[in-house]
Amino acid sequence: MIEMALLEQSRETDKKVRWDADVDGTRFSLYIPKWRVPEPWPRLIDVTVGPRAQEKPDTLSPTDACHAPESRNKPIVAHLKKYAECTQTIRYRPEGDSEGWEIGEPYIPTPMTFGGAERLTIEVKWQRGAQSNS
Repeated sequence: MIEMALLEQSRETDKKVRWDADVDGTRFSLYIPKWRVPEPWPRLIDVTVGPRAQEKPDTLSPTDACHAPESRNKPIVAHLKKYAECTQTIRYRPEGDSEGWEIGEPYIPTPMTFGGAERLTIEVKWQRGAQSNS
């Protein structure tokens, strides 16, 4: 598990919020759609990457998140599929319809990919009490 921090200078795009961590000298950035992030935005998140879990993750849709904002507090679990290899990272793409992706397409540092596994599972947990002003 690694802890990722919300960076003040470049913490958001029009539709996503970004957290960063340094993994053995390689930047790991994780973008999460604003509709999926609890408010106020947590300054810190815990991220775990592991071999692909067998069970299908429980997902939250943008509609459900809008109608029940408290549901955004639950952790994100997403299955990922290898998309492209880069020099120090591997780009993964969440499985399923892109309209419902709960995370962006992460470039995961190679040491975290279990030997460049074709499929991974990522889990994001919001740190309570580590809030930022959004």
